Amino acid sequence: MKFELLTAPHFAAFTTREFATDAEVAIATATRQLGAAADRGALVRITRGVWANPKHPDFHPLVCVPKILGGEQGYVSFLTALHLHGVISQIPRTIQVATTGHARRLDTAVGTYELFQLAPKLMRDGVEWSQTRAPYRLASAEKALVDTLYVARHRGARFRSLPEVELRGLSRRRALQLAALAEDPRVTRAVAQRWAELAA
Repeated sequence: MKFELLTAPHFAAFTTREFATDAEVAIATATRQLGAAADRGALVRITRGVWANPKHPDFHPLVCVPKILGGEQGYVSFLTALHLHGVISQIPRTIQVATTGHARRLDTAVGTYELFQLAPKLMRDGVEWSQTRAPYRLASAEKALVDTLYVARHRGARFRSLPEVELRGLSRRRALQLAALAEDPRVTRAVAQRWAELAA
């Protein structure tokens, strides 16, 4: 196995196919080699075909998100993004991700990933690449709050109770613009009402 590949900048988190391409080996061979490395504790298998390299200098559990999403649209959002932006101080227990794919939960040795399904139209704005050496897509503070309130409205008890939220520095106008992506006036009204409650 070409272990020197694992120190390359793009190997903090990677797929079997990416390793096979760089190592110039077949997918089946790459799968066996990576599985053996994981058995030795050198790598962590996140899900089928996706690997984390915790010893890599650029590794953080968030860098696995683009690989987990694969061909799905998505980004880090909800309480995870709110914490990263300093809107909440409480560290979420899971890494929360918006996706156009099916909702799911991945329990791994580097963290638990919780994916929430959102419609593609909700992903047209409010998301940028992180300013990290191994980048991932990240919701703005306003977008993360809108996503959280949207799921709270549509998915039962999830996010109905929020930790203390610091709204200073956030734009209510921008949040309502992002809520309008849902193309449903009821969502915009719900976000406005919940914003008022959080600001009280």
